[in-house]
Amino acid sequence: MSNYTFKKEANLYKAYDVVVAGGGPAGIGAALAAANNGVKVLLIEGNGCLGGTSTAGNLPFYLGAMTGSIPYKEMLDQKLPYSQLPRPRKAVGGMFDKMVEAIKAENGGVGPCVMGQSDEYPGLDRLGCHDEFTFDIEIGKRVLDDMMCKAGVDLMYYTHAMDVERVDNKILGVYVHNKSGVSFVPCKAVVDCTGDADLVARAGYETYKGDRETGEMTAMSLVAQVENVDSAAMEKYLNEGGDPWMRPACEAARAEHPEDPTLPRNIIIFPMVQPGVFMINSGTAVGDVDGTNGDDLTKVTLWGRRRAKFLTEELFRKYIPGAEKCTLRSTATYPGIRETRRIVAEYILTEEDLLEGKKFDDTIALAGRHFDLTRKGENLQPFADKKISIRGGVSRIPYRALVPKGADDIIVGGRCIAADGQALGPARIMSTCMATGEAAGTAAALKVKHNISFREVNIPELLAILKANGAEFEG
Repeated sequence: MSNYTFKKEANLYKAYDVVVAGGGPAGIGAALAAANNGVKVLLIEGNGCLGGTSTAGNLPFYLGAMTGSIPYKEMLDQKLPYSQLPRPRKAVGGMFDKMVEAIKAENGGVGPCVMGQSDEYPGLDRLGCHDEFTFDIEIGKRVLDDMMCKAGVDLMYYTHAMDVERVDNKILGVYVHNKSGVSFVPCKAVVDCTGDADLVARAGYETYKGDRETGEMTAMSLVAQVENVDSAAMEKYLNEGGDPWMRPACEAARAEHPEDPTLPRNIIIFPMVQPGVFMINSGTAVGDVDGTNGDDLTKVTLWGRRRAKFLTEELFRKYIPGAEKCTLRSTATYPGIRETRRIVAEYILTEEDLLEGKKFDDTIALAGRHFDLTRKGENLQPFADKKISIRGGVSRIPYRALVPKGADDIIVGGRCIAADGQALGPARIMSTCMATGEAAGTAAALKVKHNISFREVNIPELLAILKANGAEFEG
């Protein structure tokens, strides 16, 4: 296949101190933190809303803000009701807390550590993980818009960050594309919150994808929601000892459809805040795909929509108690991607760090989630299935894991930080992504104000600002 050189003049856009690429949880934290620290910020987002996977991805369900989570299978095996799960401490605060408070002020969310619909149907807690914050997607989108506008962040929706202009080790700005064409945005600092380290890779800094040895990446899912479920009937089934993973229902559906070996053996569903609405967080997963490949993203989306309809009609209505009259409410506008590129940073967080409970002088965020990154083979979740746990229940993330090795003007937040192997599992959870984004955005403001590189940011000063904003990173 021949390669072509793309030649196009770019429109000169107005200049900013900081450009944040990606408006998911990490980008939200980064943009708000940078703006609150007095610099001029542009947030670029490909969708028409903020929130990323939590809104456009149809998964309004933040995990990991509390420590003490245990693998879902272990919870089922122990027959633990949600209300009896351990909740030893808070792991994420700061911008995450502010978002939660703003959404709750609009009566749009419940939690953390409270399940949707469980005020009326307490038995639904058996479907939970223990650390959720669940919210209404439309309320969340509007609240996030308002938070950005109040903070003075400029938003650029329906826009993709294409590349950067790099001269030696200096990044002069970001090329973006939208209906206005190609534009160049001059800036002093870039925060890559694309999830895929797109701008770090295009700037020429080192990255890798998936497992460092095999290249395998965790499966993607197109999250769906069903409505018109009888929540009382679902609660009755659970209270009487019914399987929260719905394994008998899945086996019945598999027996009816032997021609489809891809039907799930279990399915995980979570109650949403709206009465009778439940999220399907499994059953629409596809492996052997690459979240940085446009063809694969299209394939997963097409397949996921068909599969969501099939599961609604052939599994939920026929075999799941309370779902006899359910209908498909929605599917995500893009797949939930758990793992693609990661940066090679000044420090790479390792599995051993988490197993040993390693502490860092430059810890800027915590992760409260357990090991949950999936791989092929006998153990779907290699560490969780073997009951290998994080020492102390909390993962500490150092600032150095956010800075691409050798970079002066670009930093990352979110799931593309330098976390190797199973260490990525807790670090990629959305609440922790917001925390690493907040740290990256705060560092960007310090970089601009002091005219220094990201590697020269004063850690005590960074930590003092984060602490003053309520961020959790100690302990």
